[in-house]
Parts: sequence; structure tokens; C-alpha cells
Amino acid sequence: MRLLHTTSLELKEFHGAATPPYAILSHTWVEGEEASFADFSSSTDLNLNTRPPLPTVPRVGEKSGLRKIRGACAVAHRDGYNWIWIDTNCIDKASSAELTEAINSMYNWYRASAVCYAYLADVPDQGHLNWKKRKRDENGIGKTKREKGRGEMNGENGANGENGKHERGEFEYLTHFRRSRWFRRGWTLQELIAPRRVVFFSEAWTEIGDRSGLADEISTATGIEAAFLLRGPGDADLREVSVAKKMSWAARRATTRVEDLAYCLLGLFDVNMPLLYGEGAKAFVRLQQEIIRTTNDHTVFCWSRNGSVPAGWSSMLAPLPAAFEDAGDYVPVDAWDAPMPYSMTNLGLSIYLPVVYTLTQMFVVLDAGLLREDPDMRACIALERTNQRRSGSNIFDRSRSFDSPTILCKEATDTRERYSLFIRCSLSSEQLGRLSPQSGSPYPSSAPFYKHGVLLFVDRTASRLLSTGKRDAPLGSVGYDIETHPAGIFDEATSLLRLPAFEGGSTLLTSGLLRICFKSPQETDFYLFFAVVATMGGREVWRCGAHSAADFAFVSRIVQENTDAGGEIVSEDELIHSYLRNEAWQSRGKQLTAATEDESLFVSLGGTMDLRPGTDVRAALLSGKSESPYSVPICATDLSGIVDETDDSDYVASEDEEIEDWDSSNEEEEEGESDAVDTQDSRGVLSWEMGSSLENSQALSAVS
Repeated sequence: MRLLHTTSLELKEFHGAATPPYAILSHTWVEGEEASFADFSSSTDLNLNTRPPLPTVPRVGEKSGLRKIRGACAVAHRDGYNWIWIDTNCIDKASSAELTEAINSMYNWYRASAVCYAYLADVPDQGHLNWKKRKRDENGIGKTKREKGRGEMNGENGANGENGKHERGEFEYLTHFRRSRWFRRGWTLQELIAPRRVVFFSEAWTEIGDRSGLADEISTATGIEAAFLLRGPGDADLREVSVAKKMSWAARRATTRVEDLAYCLLGLFDVNMPLLYGEGAKAFVRLQQEIIRTTNDHTVFCWSRNGSVPAGWSSMLAPLPAAFEDAGDYVPVDAWDAPMPYSMTNLGLSIYLPVVYTLTQMFVVLDAGLLREDPDMRACIALERTNQRRSGSNIFDRSRSFDSPTILCKEATDTRERYSLFIRCSLSSEQLGRLSPQSGSPYPSSAPFYKHGVLLFVDRTASRLLSTGKRDAPLGSVGYDIETHPAGIFDEATSLLRLPAFEGGSTLLTSGLLRICFKSPQETDFYLFFAVVATMGGREVWRCGAHSAADFAFVSRIVQENTDAGGEIVSEDELIHSYLRNEAWQSRGKQLTAATEDESLFVSLGGTMDLRPGTDVRAALLSGKSESPYSVPICATDLSGIVDETDDSDYVASEDEEIEDWDSSNEEEEEGESDAVDTQDSRGVLSWEMGSSLENSQALSAVS
């Protein structure tokens, strides 16, 4: 490495053990103002032979970068260091080989330095406060010893008097400190983490404090835990930090060149790679590929689709560090005794993972979870096949329909059914070229609003819903079409059934009917029904149902008779949905499990899944046997941390929660003044109203 002498300002190269103790400078660049290696090598008017103390006041025509170098040298000389390393003039950037070596070695150079001076050019000097002697007290950042003693001696409190003025001044000064541009630049992250000691200086080279004393303020500005800053950096400590957390530290930082978003993180992840300026966003993809080669940490896949991720991004790897902004709580979880290796191939990421099926897609289970959640919870990534027609294919894309990893419980993910998968990680140059931060909500504006929904998972025992895949490939979910009533409420990309909004008035109920239409004439279709009934007490009661098409054969006869009589053609699904809605309305009870009459399909509702803010999405499991691998499906944690696993189907609403029909006809029925069990709509077809009595369902059974 090349070092600068702090008194003569001469440059000299050192190698290995011959390198003397040195200080190192961390700062932010000012375009056109920095003094480069070429300036020091060729210029004769820099007045390099000025002896200390070096002047830090501006000179006519002198670049601010040169004044910065003089100031750093003066401080280093005062602290007893003859040599200092400064990135602006100690690297010959005209040599690509030297630049590559320097960037790949920079983290180690900062780690080996005796002290790092962090120069914050945008933090004004605060000369009337003795920042140099600030100490950390038991409550975090405290007053100087002199201020504390003077306040106690004079009996001053924190709100009034001279001591109060100092507190207000300190608050304002630390606000400037936290807002410094230094905390938002990409390269300064490793310059904060790597050195054994970091000392911060203001614009006029007044010492503010060191990393330990300012740990709370730095943590507020960067998101890095104060405990980590206090215990000091080290290889062992840094290896304990997950990939996702380290990425989250860089998520809010920026660099002038997009490639530097990756290059500035090489040391933090202890990887090396060639520098290819001009490759753009590919640099960050290459960085993640290098990380994968050196670690078994699955949190590298735990990024989210926030405003920085293009809508069409389907790679398993993140496009930019900003995608990890909310990923700091993901940690590796060694769920299996013998973790399998994974690698990058020409087909993408080759990885061996457990699989959880949905009605139309699938999730893979990562060896990762959330730090503050139940240790048995696992992070899962939704996948979609690159070619939907090839059900036996084991080549996938990351689903573009889920914004974040989905957290599922151990009972749902401990399947032991692993497959060798290829998940694509490369995108076209056109897709990479479109990378740019996107403002606004990360959710597509075209997505319909919904509050209640059901995510449909399928256990492998439901053999009619999962077709046989190729050898060592996951099962496929093909061989049937899906129809719904109302139409358009099921999203095949997510296996999510979105229930319509409450209509209000006398129908405080929302529901959806899903029909699985098998293409083979030998197969009997399935009906799945889900509903939420709102009580007057504010309680929401969930219900589910499973039926075979044979259970509603009589509806086909009713429709046919109506057609033969010259009535308007009506949908069978509409009538079936109307009947099931009426049944849900009349029962007033929660029903979390159900089965078809012939017990060929079982359905059960689990807990709430935190998929989208402001929604209540429940996990539902479709199984081929009553004793499924877990009694309640995919028990995702409730937003409150409680899993709803009770099947209290006998629950009856109390008087405070009684479901009432505020339509005037309801009062007449309660008084026994109405004997109607069914009505005819404008098309002359039987329909069942929400406000009618329980005899409606009995009458329908009688028709059957």
C-alpha cells in the first residue's frame, strides 16, 4: 500500500510486515475538489514541504480536498503517527490493476490502521462545547465531566440555567451529526465497521467523539446496533451477523457509480471479485453470487419487493441493496442436521430445499427465520414455474406476486420432502438497465383492494390436486381449471382467494365460492366455500366448507327445470353460493374445518398471515385425509403473535354479538309473520335471502 508522510507529504509504498503504524482518513468526496495521486506526482505548487503544524485555513485557489489532507496530516502528526492513508491521493486510479487491488484490500487496510479519522465536512464546529472530552454515561451519550461537575456544584437542573443551555446545544449539535452525509454514503460503511478505533471530526477539525462514545447516535443514524459498535469490530463478530442484516446496513446508502453499491461491500462480506465499471447493476448480482459461494446463509434470499425493485424482477437475487431495507431481523436457522450445498449454474441457483404446495404454485422453505419470532418459524419464498405447461419442470422463477418472504410454522414446513431445484438468477441487460428507485407504494396499482382473503395450501395427500412430477421434480398442480363466484376473485399467481368487501346494510357477510373443475370427465369437481360474518359486537367469524359437485346435483336439475320452463339461464355456481351464504348467515358459528360428504377432500383454516398491511389473510389447507400432518394448516402467526387453532364450531354469538338483520322484513320473520322459505328473483329462479329463516336450508334439502 502507498502511504503519505504526515510532515513532508511524500508518498511511499510499503508491503506486508514492513508497513509502519498508520492513521487512515474516512470522508466524503466533493466533485472536482479532491487532490489526486496525479496532483501529488506532477504538481510543483502544492507547497508539499510545509512543516507541521500544517495550515488548515483556506489558501487562494487551493482545492478543499487539499486542505482536508493537510488537516488530516496535522491531526495524525499531533497523535504521533508519521504515516497516513488517504484514498484520494494514495491510489493511482489511472491504473485499473492498482484500483482493483486497492478496492479489494481496502477493508483490510482500514482494519489494520491504528486509528481512523472520520471527517464530517457538513457538521459545523461547536467550539463552545468541549466535545473532545465527552464521555459515555450509564444512560448512553452523557455530558462532559466538566459540565456534569459544574451542574452538580451549582445545583442546576436539566431544564434551566447554564446546564440546560448545554443540553440544548448538545441536542442541536448531535442532530447535525446524525444528519451528516457521511452516514448515507456507501463506502463509509466499511470505514465505520472495520477500524479498531474511529474518531469523528467536524468541519473545522474539532473532535466530536469516538465510535464508542457516540454509539447510540451512530446507531440511530445507521441502524447498526449500538452493542455491536461498542464491543468493537472483529472477524468473529462480523461473521455472526447475517447476510440480510449486513445488507440492511447498506440499504439506505448511495454511491456515485451504481457498480460501487456492490464494490463497497466486498470487505464486509469477505469476498473478492474483479471490478468491471460499466456493468451497472450486474455488479450487485455478481456480489451475491460470490457470497453464495462462501456461505450457507439463506438470509441472502430474504429481500423484499419495495420501491427499489422493478415490477418484472423475477430473479432469486436482489437487484440492489435497497431491497434489504426491512430484512435486518432475518437470521440463519439450521433446521436440519445436514444442510445441503447450493451453487450457481448455467440454469440459475441449484439448491435442494423442502417444498410446500399451494393450489397453483409452491413455496420453498429456507434455513432462515425472524430474530424476534418463534424459533420454529421459517421464512419461505414463493416460486412459479418458468413454463406453466410443463408441470414436471424443476426450473422456477421467484414469484413476482409476493412482496416479502412468507413466515410459516414448523408443522407446515417440516415436511422432509426436498427437491433439487433450479431458480433463475440472471436477467436480460434490458431488465437490468431499467433498475431505478420507484416512488410510491410497492404494491401494483392494478391489484384490487381487499381486506379478507384465503391462501390455499395443498398437502401431498390430496393426490387429486397434485399431478405426478418427473423424477426428483416437485409435483405439479395441473389437470383442472378454477372458477369462482363472484368471478375474478382468485389469483392463480398467488393461490389467493380475495373475498369481496362487506356490502353493508343487512348483509354483514363476505364470501367466495371456488370450483375446481377437473378436465377429466371421470373426476368429480370440488367446491370450496369461505366466508366471514361480522357481528354487531365487532367480532369477525370465519367459516369454511368443502363439497363435491355430487352434493349439489339437485341444483343442476333445478336449473334445467327452470330453463325448460322458459326461464332465464342462471349459473349453478351462483345458486350454490347463495345457498352456502345463507347457511353461513344462519349458523352464527365459527367453522374452521370441513370435509366433503365422501371424505375425499378436507379443508381447514389456520391463523392470520401478515402478507399485506390492513388485510386479514388466512391460510387454508386442502388435504386428502382427516389426520393431516398437522391439525391446523400452515399456522402462520397472527399479527398479535397468537395462533388461532380452535375449532369452536359450536360457538353461538352472545346477545352483545348477535348477528342481526336490520331490514324491516327481519322483524316480521322474528314475530312469526313470515312463512316464506324461498323467493324467486327477476329471472324466475329460486334464491335464498340472507334474512330468511333457518327453514330455507331445510327446504333446499327437501328439494334434494
